[in-house]
Amino acid sequence: MQSCLTMTRDEFEQRKQRLDEQLRAGIELLTAAHGRQVQALNVIRMTDDHGEELAAAPLPLPAPSRAPRRSAGGLYLEVLDALANVSVVFDRNHVCAQLGYEPDRGSLYRVLQELIDEGVIRLESRGGGRTPTRYRKKDPDGREAGL
Repeated sequence: MQSCLTMTRDEFEQRKQRLDEQLRAGIELLTAAHGRQVQALNVIRMTDDHGEELAAAPLPLPAPSRAPRRSAGGLYLEVLDALANVSVVFDRNHVCAQLGYEPDRGSLYRVLQELIDEGVIRLESRGGGRTPTRYRKKDPDGREAGL
């Protein structure tokens, strides 16, 4: 009696040949797909938003989502400068937009807390879920701005 797991040499060669053919077909499909993706990328590179052809200038690198590490007071000074350009009531998103990058959440929270402790800003409303905490700027004389 012959076991189910045994096969003749011819059966082995046929199955191996079928696997090799499937591999070649898969490689051809992947190669064709890669070629199409490269073509699409070249079309995007060669046109701007208005469909006009651009010179062969390299694509600009995307802005980093996180900033490099700052010195001990670097983020504090940057946030202090950013406050000059945000509305009287603001949240962390407004500060990040003015900074041009998103600093580490904990570091930004510590800076904002320090500014509260110093009386530069005050907590307007505590956030929760998808609602960010809102802050209110104070005038240099200590009064709340915009009141």
